[in-house]
Amino acid sequence: MEKPDLYVVARFLDVLYKNGQPMKKTNIQMQVGLNYSRFTDYLDWFLARGLVVLKTDDGGTEVYGLSPKGLDSYHRLVDWIREMMQGMKI
Repeated sequence: MEKPDLYVVARFLDVLYKNGQPMKKTNIQMQVGLNYSRFTDYLDWFLARGLVVLKTDDGGTEVYGLSPKGLDSYHRLVDWIREMMQGMKI
């Protein structure tokens, strides 16, 4: 993916941050609002940049959560968008 949409990036970060716990792919996809193919492009982009980490929950299910770098990116990008756009929903 050459040029990710920053609003999609912000939504993705926002979903993971607000949930507070690692999530299954399907749950993230539904809340971000992307089709599966586009969602996996973004997920791969996040993983390649170290913003999201893949974990396994107690039941052996793959779940994804924010890395420390992802948390920092959330605060920098999402907070900036909300401040500049007067609290606009992402």
